[in-house]
Amino acid sequence: MTPPEHRNKEVSRLLADDYSQKILVSTYAVPMSAQRLSKICQIPIAACYRRIHELEQAGLISVDREKEVYKGRKVRLYRCRLRSATIKFLNGKFAVRYDCEPDNGGQEPVPTLLPEMPKLAQ
Repeated sequence: MTPPEHRNKEVSRLLADDYSQKILVSTYAVPMSAQRLSKICQIPIAACYRRIHELEQAGLISVDREKEVYKGRKVRLYRCRLRSATIKFLNGKFAVRYDCEPDNGGQEPVPTLLPEMPKLAQ
């Protein structure tokens, strides 16, 4: 499996995963810590950290900022970078198309196409 196909499969898996969906939806408008996400989304804390790591590796979420909470202890606040996503099944293959916000503060969306999706016959 080529790296783009592997990434495509991983993003598809994450987008279809219930925990990932809850995390992405919850962090879309307001950055949140893993602890808060675990509580709000009713996800076990260990699973929440695992999913956050996977979403971060895929580029679907990022650390928005770190917040000091108690005597120098800092907590990371995560924010969804995903702006749109489509999963299609065409000609016996799955295709994923998604757009993420760039790391530079969301000035311009960066389209990510994996692999190129054929046009539908009309």
